[in-house]
Parts: sequence; C-alpha cells; structure tokens
Amino acid sequence: MRLEIIFTVTLCSVLTVFGCDVPLVHYKTMQCTPVGSRPDGCPERYECPSITAHDNNKCYFNGKTYEISESVPNEQIAKFCSVACYCRAANPVAKFRCGHVDCPEFFHRFDYDNCVRQYKGQSCCSSGTVCGQERDKLATCELENEIYREGQRMRFKDNKCRTCICTAGFNRNATDTDPNCFDTICGFELFGEKHLYGGGIPVYKEDVCCPWEWRTPKETDSVVKGAGKPATDSKLQCKYGKLTLDVGDSLNIQQREADGQKMSCSCQIPPLMHCMLN
Repeated sequence: MRLEIIFTVTLCSVLTVFGCDVPLVHYKTMQCTPVGSRPDGCPERYECPSITAHDNNKCYFNGKTYEISESVPNEQIAKFCSVACYCRAANPVAKFRCGHVDCPEFFHRFDYDNCVRQYKGQSCCSSGTVCGQERDKLATCELENEIYREGQRMRFKDNKCRTCICTAGFNRNATDTDPNCFDTICGFELFGEKHLYGGGIPVYKEDVCCPWEWRTPKETDSVVKGAGKPATDSKLQCKYGKLTLDVGDSLNIQQREADGQKMSCSCQIPPLMHCMLN
C-alpha cells in the first residue's frame, strides 16, 4: 500500500540505521534481529522469522505473531487511520482485516493562512483546530529553520523517519529524548501481506521513510554480478524468486516502471534485496 499514514525508525539520516547508508526501515518495522557488523556500520544480515519461517496461518505485525481471530491493540494501529484490526484466514496467506477511520478534516477545506491543526501523540486525526488570535497565542517551536505552533507536527528535513509534536518548552537539541518525538513504524505488514510474503522486496523512494511499494520477481529478471567474493554462507545471500544474489550483486531489470522512474535493485544486507526509485 503506497499511501500510509506515517507519523513517526532511524536515529540517523533518512532510511539509514546507526550510520549504515542502506535503507533498513523494513527490517526495523518487522523487528528483525541484526547479526554481525561490517566496517561501514551495517549489520552483515538480519534474522527475520516472519519471512524465513513464515506460517501462512498466522499474521505478523511489529515483531508479534497473531493467531487467527486475534486482534491488534487499537493504540498500535491508530497512526494508520485504522481500527479493530484482526487476523483472518485467507489464501495464500492469512491477512489483517481493519476498519478505516475517516477524520473530519478529510472532508473540509482548511484555512492554512489563519489556522493550525493540533495533534496528540501518534494519532491519525487532529485533536482540534485553532485559528486567528487564539492561534497567535500558542507556543512556537523552531526546527531546522522552520517555525511551528503548539500541537503541529514537525518534520525533519534529513530524517523522514522521525516526527515531533511542537510543545511548549521544545528543545531542538534534545529530539532524541523528547517524549513528543516518534520513530516511524510502517504499515506494510497490515496492508501488503501478499507482496511481503509472496517474495516481494521493498522499493524505496528518495526522501520517503517507508517502502513506497514492493516489487515481485519477474521472469525477465537476471543477476548482474558485483565485484565481491561469492558467499560461502547461504545466510549471507539474498533470495529473489529463482535467483540467488551475493552481497554487491544487482538485478538486471528489463523494463521500466509505468511512471517512467528508473529503478535499481541490489543485494546489500540479506535476506532481502531492496530497490531504489530515482
């Protein structure tokens, strides 16, 4: 699902973890376990039981396994404008069924010049609107040369995976510990199970935290060998359809996406490859 409500996973720059210049948000969202370390700051690989030991009769979300008919706590899914999600049997894999929340603000024009919407925590809908002179009385926050008013969501220019809510006394130098700042949890486990567990790999778009979409194997795909040495451990390889790739290998894509954007896919940190849209 491309359009996900994302309010709050990295502590470094966008799409990276601990200085690792590889998009790893999908691993963090699934609560995969990093294994080993490389000189560039990246793990050697991840352990992802929800993928490598997947049970088609169970659902998976944020590191937890759900049995058929088991529900996800509403507070964990509110950020996705969803409610009452539960695991149900389906073919080929079990999937979550959720109710969708339509916020009142979705249906009204908004006076951006005179009003601000206010939010609390990782909610989907705004908690209220303040306009005119009352808006001018609100506390302000400064983040990366942008001014916000109390209750507004604040976005980081160099870290799209973290969001803060402007509050009185906000300290722009302490956003790592501010309780009103949140790391992103992506929603693809709730909405994209067919692609995720059907052999798909995450496709990232520049300046977007979560995977933009998932690419499934195509018959025309082939491997372009990299300069690295072949792996002696199969856990240090990426499996993609019928293909096996070593770290540094890339995918020879014989077609472009419908929107004309160029896609590059490679094996960087097993077990999954990833793609970038340029």
